[in-house]
Amino acid sequence: MRAVRLKHPYVAVMKDGSISYGGNQGWFQSNTIKKYGCGVVAGSDLLLYLSLHKEYCRGREFKKEEDDNGIWGEEKYQELIKTMNRRYFPVIPGFGMPGWLLAGGMNYYFRRSRIPLKASFGVLGRNIWNRTAAMLAHDIPVILAIGPNFSIFRRKYKLNFYVRKGEEYTCACQTAAHFVTVTAMEGKYLKISSWGKEYYIDMQEYMDYGKKHSSFLVCNIFYIRKR
Repeated sequence: MRAVRLKHPYVAVMKDGSISYGGNQGWFQSNTIKKYGCGVVAGSDLLLYLSLHKEYCRGREFKKEEDDNGIWGEEKYQELIKTMNRRYFPVIPGFGMPGWLLAGGMNYYFRRSRIPLKASFGVLGRNIWNRTAAMLAHDIPVILAIGPNFSIFRRKYKLNFYVRKGEEYTCACQTAAHFVTVTAMEGKYLKISSWGKEYYIDMQEYMDYGKKHSSFLVCNIFYIRKR
């Protein structure tokens, strides 16, 4: 598969002297956001990216308060996430945010700001990567859901996240029941933003995880298209 990526640098936040790759739910004092806020961060970062780089996608919550270099300060970023959590992306304590609620929040934002886009959660399994590539080609980040583990043997399978060093990919951590944001497709890997860092997911491993240990009803993408 040919490489396809966003046309602009992804959302960046200055935190403790370092620049993040997207937001991180772990920055927040609220236990609800810290534990279950990956959907709030993913949804807000996607809308922030669109507002920065597409004139017709700028909603009332996204004033041009970022620095001239496009990097947000941590305090202003946290204020933005709290606002988006209140208005668009409520988190269910102890559970998180189901896909339909995250898609509903994005659609509410689009309608309220008169943006001619529509979000839906889930496409046919065979279409996941074609739809992902199409969105990236149109400079739209892709929220990817890593579903919970449904193993009947109660084994806790998780999906590998890799870091890239030169041409080698090394497993850095694993996760399940999590939302990430895809910013590029490179060969057999997806480049993603999660917890404020840059990681990679092996696309075949993701498909195998969804098929064997979860379900494509919850392991899928948020497909955004024009209304």
